[in-house]
Amino acid sequence: MADSPEFDLAPADALRDGELKAFPAADTQVLLLRHHGQYRAFAAHCPHYGAPLEKGRLVGEQLVCPWHHACFRVADGKLCEPPALDDLPRYPLREVDGRLWVTLPPAAPKVPASPDATPTAETGGAAPALRQGRPTDARVFVIVGAGTAGQMAAQTLRTEGFAGRVLLIGAEAEAPYDRTKLSKAYLAGKTDDAHLPLRYDSFYRDYHIERLTETPVSGLDAAKHELHFADGRAPLHYDALLLCPGSTPRALPAAVPGHDLPGLFVLRSHADAHRLRDAAQDARHVVVIGGSFIGMEAAASLAGQPGRTVTVLAQEAEPFERVLGPRIGAMFRGLHAAKGVSFRGGAEVAELRTGPTGQLATVVLKSGETLPADVVVLGIGVRPATDFLKDDLPMTKDGGLKVGKRLGVQKGIWAAGDVAAFELHPAGGRTRIEHWRVAQQQGRVAALNMLGRAESFNKIPFFWTQQFGKSLRYAGHATHWDDIIYHGEVEQQNFLALYVGEGRILAAAAMNRDADMICIEALLALDRMPTPAEARREVDWAERLRAAQAR
Repeated sequence: MADSPEFDLAPADALRDGELKAFPAADTQVLLLRHHGQYRAFAAHCPHYGAPLEKGRLVGEQLVCPWHHACFRVADGKLCEPPALDDLPRYPLREVDGRLWVTLPPAAPKVPASPDATPTAETGGAAPALRQGRPTDARVFVIVGAGTAGQMAAQTLRTEGFAGRVLLIGAEAEAPYDRTKLSKAYLAGKTDDAHLPLRYDSFYRDYHIERLTETPVSGLDAAKHELHFADGRAPLHYDALLLCPGSTPRALPAAVPGHDLPGLFVLRSHADAHRLRDAAQDARHVVVIGGSFIGMEAAASLAGQPGRTVTVLAQEAEPFERVLGPRIGAMFRGLHAAKGVSFRGGAEVAELRTGPTGQLATVVLKSGETLPADVVVLGIGVRPATDFLKDDLPMTKDGGLKVGKRLGVQKGIWAAGDVAAFELHPAGGRTRIEHWRVAQQQGRVAALNMLGRAESFNKIPFFWTQQFGKSLRYAGHATHWDDIIYHGEVEQQNFLALYVGEGRILAAAAMNRDADMICIEALLALDRMPTPAEARREVDWAERLRAAQAR
């Protein structure tokens, strides 16, 4: 067909079984893979941030993205795991006289620009199909929280055939957006408002998802299946409810003089980031209070302006010391120092003071030292945004919602994302994970259970951070450890760190070890990690995974 050209892609013996490689075709690239002896052709870049999928891996029946571990079904490219939102486009392929020929659609995805320049809603995937359910379904499914968990849940309900009413309720004015960009590209001025939406308005319209914006929920009557609203509108009845309201940034204690001065910023929402970016444009002195991932990412994004100082104040001696350990923390401190960011470990704030104009001017430390400050950014953590809930729901001391293995809170109510306190797989122990991908995964699993699918949440937590163009990936969860096993050079940002606790490997962190991290996440899920003694030697992670899957 004239509108669907066919291209000579590669020889029929181009790949061995289990291999994948990108080949040029017209003005794009095509990913060719060979699985169980059969060739398949797909778009060559992940529909999330455009990662080159030829650097990923085949794990079982899934193709895994090398950057952020989105997963697609090898058979047809169907999305299996976020953070991608769309299916991976698959192309018709045939063999003729020892050559593989691929047919591309008229609008095949082009090789993407940088993730910063690509709107999250336009990354070249194929939107998952809208399945039609019972047209007489009168049930009302309500999602409180229009973040990443809520967006994925609403999408899943529709793609899995729910035909009743879906309401997505958010306290912010915007549709769900990519919060991960706020502390990185957005704050650095490398992207703008147009590049943040996860989906455009047309998606919610086409998938019949109703959105209530700027609508804070003030209460819940679980016995009556009713939500109450802060603006006084009539209560809303629901048949199934998903609570995923996210988190609220922690503020400085009221006992700190100047804790409420103008010029003091948190960084959680789009509005927060917009205000901070505007305020920081002419700032000569920026102080970040808190060495959290948000705090350090904000410091990296705000550094580099001529004549500007950026100082991070943290209680820990090294950045991320409690999460990643002091050696990796020291590496990040050095990375920041090379870019002009000063990190002060063991520093505590005593007071914020104004200058002669009445504006924020000085941060005073308990040591008596003073720092000039035009802008102060708080990165001292978050707490679950569950203040609107009554005590009759099972809650943790910090305000999280206790959920079962299927993310249920109680009959008719589920929870996902930052507020969900769940049992960690496979090691056990109740925890909350404030990670983007975990929230998406929980939103999807909760939606399936709202539909009665009896799906357990058994995913391995995975997150990433990027600072000054250097990316670290982390899989698993270790709140404490007895030892860290290192392979490679931490100081050169090329390493693998394995966190050992109670005689087993609980988690891994790495830079420039993307393929290995795919295997490690899969091995953690299978509970087939090597022993600490085995892991002190170099491990062929791909071979280890093949052996584990063959059992």
